[in-house]
Amino acid sequence: EMRLGAPSPPPSPPATPPAPPPPPALPPPSSPLGVSVTTDASAPDGGAGRRHQRVLLDASQMTGDPASTLYDYADSISLDAQFHLVDTISGTDLNQTKIIDLCESAAASATCAIGDGATTSELKLLQLLDRNDTIRGDPLLDASEIEGNGAGSGVTVSHANKVEIVARSVAILEEGQTLDELAANVTAETEQKITQLRENTKLQGNLAFTSLVMFPPRPPPSSPPRPPPSPPPPTPPPSLPPSPPPPSPPPPSPPPPP
Repeated sequence: EMRLGAPSPPPSPPATPPAPPPPPALPPPSSPLGVSVTTDASAPDGGAGRRHQRVLLDASQMTGDPASTLYDYADSISLDAQFHLVDTISGTDLNQTKIIDLCESAAASATCAIGDGATTSELKLLQLLDRNDTIRGDPLLDASEIEGNGAGSGVTVSHANKVEIVARSVAILEEGQTLDELAANVTAETEQKITQLRENTKLQGNLAFTSLVMFPPRPPPSSPPRPPPSPPPPTPPPSLPPSPPPPSPPPPSPPPPP
């Protein structure tokens, strides 16, 4: 008689895989994007490559007036502005560093700079006006002084009673607003204020606004990700030397003699 053993237990179910981790929490909403807009007013004849708006206004009717007249009116209309007197220097081998040093030595506590587009044969010397300065009607430096200090040769200096205005604005990019929309709004507001400044002081001339610089810059357009490089083909294993041929069988033995 054959007796069967106890039935084997059923196979245990596979282990339940662990639950996937929860998705990462969303980052908190970002704060409004700050955009700094710089609007410069200076020479409209500066040529291509200008980064900022520039326009020159005629200050010949303000010669001898205090620069505080311009700053006070700008403050009254909430226009953050600086005012520069402009001299044009021409010659050969003009040395910008030496000319700036001469400018800052000639005017006590003056801040001087060289305008855009300067070359070794012509440049615009900008003297930042302090509130306590007087709007002058003559060049700050004369040609003999520049030549005598080795800052150039064959020098001529002219002063056309021009004032360069630099107006700075800061705005906030609101939700749903594009940079282009913000730029248009800030540009219009700045142009209106500078126009108001010209109309309510003795400055004269046409306003020519040509460009706008904003921060942060637009990111470059995203390009599709490049596929990863293909892996190199697998290297075949080194081939083994061929096996030696099997040994030849021994020759058959000769039959025994009869």
